[in-house]
This record gives sequence, structure tokens and C-alpha cells, in this order.
Amino acid sequence: MAATSTTNQDRRAMWFTRLASASRAALACSIVAYTTLYGPATLRRLVAFPAFSYLTATLIVTNAALGDAVRGCCLVVFATIQTVCPAMFLFWFIGPAKFSHITTAVTVALASVVVVLPSSTHLLAKKIALGQIVIIYVVGFIGGAHTDPLMHPLHVAATTALGAAASLIATLLPFPRLASLQVKRKSKSVVENMTERLSLMVKAILAEDRTMAAASISRAQFLSSSATKLLHSIKLYQESKQWEKFPLEICKMGWLSNSEKLEDLEMALNGMELALSKIPSYPIQNNPQNYQTLKHDLNTLENQITLSLKQANTYFPPSDSVTFPEINVDGNTATVINTLKSIQITPTSHQDLPNFFFIFCMKLLYKKTQVKTPIKFKEESKEKEIKNSTNKEKNRSTWVSSMNNQRVITALKCAISLGISVILGLIYNKENGFWGSLAVAVSIASNREPTFKVANIKVHGTMLGSIFGILSFVLFKKFLIGRLLCLLPWFVFTSFLQHSTMYGSAGGISAIVGALVVLGRTNYGSPKEFAFERMIETFIGISISVVVDIIFQPKRASKLVKIQLILSLQLLQKCINDSFCYESSTIMEKDLQGLRTQVIEVKKLIDEAEVEPNFLFLHPFHGDSHLKMFNSLSKMVGLLALNGEAMNNLKEGLWRKVGEKLEGDFEKFKEIMANGFVTFYENLRSSSLKSLKGDESKEDNCADIEMGEAQRIEVMDEIEKEKLINSFLQHLGEIVESKDGKSEEIILSLSAMAFCLNSLMKEMEEVGEAIRELVEWEKSSF
Repeated sequence: MAATSTTNQDRRAMWFTRLASASRAALACSIVAYTTLYGPATLRRLVAFPAFSYLTATLIVTNAALGDAVRGCCLVVFATIQTVCPAMFLFWFIGPAKFSHITTAVTVALASVVVVLPSSTHLLAKKIALGQIVIIYVVGFIGGAHTDPLMHPLHVAATTALGAAASLIATLLPFPRLASLQVKRKSKSVVENMTERLSLMVKAILAEDRTMAAASISRAQFLSSSATKLLHSIKLYQESKQWEKFPLEICKMGWLSNSEKLEDLEMALNGMELALSKIPSYPIQNNPQNYQTLKHDLNTLENQITLSLKQANTYFPPSDSVTFPEINVDGNTATVINTLKSIQITPTSHQDLPNFFFIFCMKLLYKKTQVKTPIKFKEESKEKEIKNSTNKEKNRSTWVSSMNNQRVITALKCAISLGISVILGLIYNKENGFWGSLAVAVSIASNREPTFKVANIKVHGTMLGSIFGILSFVLFKKFLIGRLLCLLPWFVFTSFLQHSTMYGSAGGISAIVGALVVLGRTNYGSPKEFAFERMIETFIGISISVVVDIIFQPKRASKLVKIQLILSLQLLQKCINDSFCYESSTIMEKDLQGLRTQVIEVKKLIDEAEVEPNFLFLHPFHGDSHLKMFNSLSKMVGLLALNGEAMNNLKEGLWRKVGEKLEGDFEKFKEIMANGFVTFYENLRSSSLKSLKGDESKEDNCADIEMGEAQRIEVMDEIEKEKLINSFLQHLGEIVESKDGKSEEIILSLSAMAFCLNSLMKEMEEVGEAIRELVEWEKSSF
């Protein structure tokens, strides 16, 4: 019932969010429409390109909070200064009448390089600046001698400013949509999600049979996927919060509004979920007395964590620092968290490890919610600022050397696409020759995209919007208000379209703009002819961008994903080699963050490869095997992070004694894993990866894939693994029997390390199985 209630709440929240977003987008475009159609004559003459006002408003206001709109307005000012000022000087020096097809295309291409090449410029600013470049130079060339060299760029600036102002007003009316409030609401939803999952997982570990445990685990896994979406939403609002300093001070939030802190708690919950999946049998305690003691202790600990989460999320800290309130709970806390005695003294076999790991993760969750010392967010932010400023100075000093191939290629792709689109668009239809290049300008992306899918949905979206605009125009030919009212349901429809798997953001925005430029115009001739011409021009621009993208990036994601897997495996091997060394804990944390980034990149390439058509490749993309590898790699990242937490619980002096006792087990573990890596590299190299040539930057990184090569033995041999775990548990018992090891914290930490070792080897098996499955599948597909 709880899961069903959560689902209904999520569905209602989704509908409300979509409708609110559509309403604000409709309001922004209504402001533009009213201003350009009914505003003062002077203002209407100044805003000479209302279609670009609609486009600017749509780019800024879509799914935007107030902070996004404020940032968008600042980016509009930056983009306008970057483009309008040089254009005014160029037109004054040369004159629009002296431009030709070729010189216009070359000017647009060169100006686009200046805009796209800097890595520090925001993507929205680049899109707006490129759109302004197209309108300034192409429309200026179309106007010829009638184009005012100074007023024409100012008209473009005023047009852009109107769209930005409309988007800002739309986020303020009827009440401000604050990112800080959105984060606060979603943080509360995350806390509710976490507390419910915690309750379900405690019920699962205390279940009397596997059926009851499976039901609770299944519901917890469903809630885990919802938590991932909520955390992603909070991340999206983090940057917008920075632009809402004044409202943020009014709406002070608890410490759980920080996405990094939430991810920290999520790591502990994921560890508990992983432990439950490894428990061999239920109940975990056959002794009724021990079971009741365990039940009481875990339930009390659960109540403490739940109370801490709720208090932390509602406590409003001062702006400079945060001091968390003391948590008052009935009972003796020292007795409550001493749950180890209700199970047994030490684990005697690998089947006992999941129980200990569950308690370790639950205590870790408790510790992360029981912070009682002041945390100086201001000091942390200063450290980040110092680090960022240092990096900026370093980047400035090595600006030329930092012009890596990818940035240059992106700039060249954009310049060539725009240049060719300008020429072909003007040749096809001089009057509307800027629509194709404008479609290319606003389509620039910061990362790789599935080329054919994005091109396809943009064409579909443009056609859908244009057809809807023509039909609305036919129904309300003589009633402008009626045509504009038709846009309201269209905004609602496209709001859902933007979040659909079929069209996404690119297709939804194309559909909005396609309808706006048809309905939001007067005295431009037949809308049917205009819509047809615009669709042809858009098709020309998108086709050119696809061809140029293929020329500059012939390697598709289905091939690049294997290179990315090798890079991830290399860094994973390095993290494993450093994971049991106390001195390298700082380096390990940095490498682990890099590994997390590499694994995320694997998922991006998998998603891209799955939606691309297969006709370009020698064989279809086998997504199942790649997803298995990604899932296992993600679990291994989490296990290494939790293993690091277990190491941090041991003081340096004690760790040296423990390390001496367990050094042989650690070295054996690294040897087993190294042999697994060698085999994985060879299998990947024997697949279609060997056909990849030319990507020198990544091939150089993949060249030394034999690092840490050990003598070839039977990889991931079950007997060797069992010997290793038994040896580790034997040494663990010896440590516990010594005077230094009688602490519950030590026993739990070492048991957690044993569980991580065992689970890492099992996940390596899963990776190996997925690679073998992929290789066999590729061989059979030829």
C-alpha cells in the first residue's frame, strides 16, 4: 500500500510539474506575442524578429526556476555583447551591401568559432549567440543595401532581450518558482523515501522466511529507483540555487538539501540493499532470544536514524555555519547500537558476512545523520573557491595547450555546418534562407549525442509544430486571439513530449518553435507556403549537421563504449591496488571519483548506442551485455567506497597492526583480480574493438592494458576465492582475540572489508561473463 501511495503521489506531482512548466512557457510566449502584435509601434519596430524572441523565451523558460531565468538573462547579455558589438563594427566598416553568399557564410563560420571554442562559456549562451550571428549576418545579407549597419544588430539585441524579459516575468508570475523551494520539497521527498526504504529493509532482515523478505526487498528496490530520480532533480536545481541568493536566505533549508550529503546517505542505503540480496537464508537468527534482542536493537536504531533525518531536513541553520541539534531518544544509545552481540562474536563463514555488512552500513547511516560538530559551509566554499581560482589561473597560463582536439573539432563542426547551411539555404530560398542555419545554431550540444536520433526527432518535431500551426491558422484564419489560444493546449502537450522517450527535449522544443513561428506572426504571406519553406530549410540544416558530424566523428558509440570500458577497467584496477593501503586513502578517494565519472560515461555511450540505427555498423549493438557490465561496475564503485569507509574507521596505529596480519590476504586478492583484468582486456581486444583506429588520445590510454599482469592461472577460480575468504576470516578471528581487536567497531569494519572483497570478486565474475557473452555474440553475428 505504501508503494502504491508513493506511486500515486509521484504521478500527481509529475502532472502538476508538467502543467506548471507548460503554463509558464505559454505565459512567456504570450508576453512576446502581445508585445509584438499589440505593443507600442516604436517597440514593435525595434523587435524586428519576433520568431527569435519566441525561441529565446522557450530556451530559457522551459523547466526553469527563477534562478535559471536570472542566469538566462545574464547569459543573454553576455551573448549579445559578444555578437552585436563586433557585428556593428563589421557592418559599419564593410557594409551589408558588399556581402555575398560566400563571404556571409565565411563570416558566420568564423564568428561561430569564436563563440564555440571557449570551454567556459555556458551552452545556453552559445546557442543564443549563434542564433544572433545567423540572424545578424544572413538577414543582413538578405536585406542588402536596405540593411541599416547599426540599427540591424540593435534590432536583434532588442529581439533577444524581449524573449529573456518574458521568460523572467513568466517565472515570477503568479508567484516565483524558486529553485530553493523545489530543492526543499524534493529533499523532504527523499527523506520520506529513505525512511520508508530503511523500514522495509529492517523488516526484510528480520523476516522469518524468504518470501516475506523478498516482498520487502522488492518494494525497497522500487523506491530506490524513485530516489535516484529525485536526487537527479536536486542536482539540476543546485546551480539555479546559486542565482537565488536573496530568496535562499528567506527560505533557509536543512543540511539535507545538499545533493552530495544525500548521495552519501544513499551510499549506505545501497550497501544495506546489497547485503540483503546476499543473505543465504532466513531467519538470520535461529535462537529466539537472540532474534528478539536483534529485532529490538535494529528497530531502535532505525527510529534514531528516522528521527535524525526528519530533524535534519526541517532544521534551518544560520547562513555562515551549521551546528546540528542533539538528537534526544529514549533509551541508552550505547546499548542500542551495540547490535553485534545479538548476532555472534565474529563471522565464521562467508555466509555470515551479509548480516555484518548490513549492520555496518546501518551504523554508517546512523553516523552520517548524527553530526554534532559545527560544519563550516562557508569555509568549505572558500576552499573550493581557492581551488577553482588556482585551476583557473593554471588554465589561463596554459590556454593554448589546453585547446584539446575535442574542443577544436566541436568548433570546426559547428563552423562548417553553419557555413554550408547558409550557402545552401540562400541558394534554395533567399528570403527564408536563414532558417536552416538557425536550426543548426540552436542545436549545438555540450556532449556527444545520438546523431541520427536527434536529427530525426528534430525534423519530426518541426513537422508536428508546423502542421499544428497550419491547422490552427485554417480554423481561426481571421481571429488572431483564437490562433494564440490554440497554443495553450499545444504547450501542455509538448511539455509531456519533452519528457518522453520518443522525442525528448530536442523534439519537444522543435515542436513548440514550429507552431510558434507559424501562429505568432502577421503580414508574412501564406502560412502554408511559409511552413513548407521552413521545413525544407530546417531539413537542409539538420542534414548538413548530420553529414558533418559523421565526417568528424565516424566512430559511433557502439564502438567507443568498448574503449570506455577498457579505460574504466584500468582505473578500477588502480583503485583496487590502492584500496587496502592506509597511506594512499587520499589518492584513492580522488581515483574513485574519477572511476565514478568513467562509469557514468560508459552508461551515456550505452544509451546513445541503443537508440542509434544499426545500418551504419557491422552488427547490431548488444545492449544487454553492456548493461550487465555497467551494473557490475557501478556496484564495484559502491563497494570500494564502502570499503574505504571501513578502513577510515580503523585508526592509523591499529591499521598498521591489522595490515601486517592481513597483508598476505590483500596481496592474494589483488593477484586474483589482476588475472581477471588481464583476461578481460584480451577478450575485449579480440572483439570488434581491434577494428578501431584513429582515436589516438584514447588508444594511447588503452595501449598499456597489460599493467599489473600476473601469471596466467584459472581466472576467478572458486577454490582460490574460498581459500582467500576463509584465510581472511581466520585472521580476523585472531585479531579479535588480541587485546587490540575487542572493539565492536573493529569487528564490523573488518567484516565489512571481507564482504567487500568477496562481493568485488563476484562482480568481477559478472563482468567476465558479460564480456564472454558479448564476444560470442559478436562472433555469431558476422
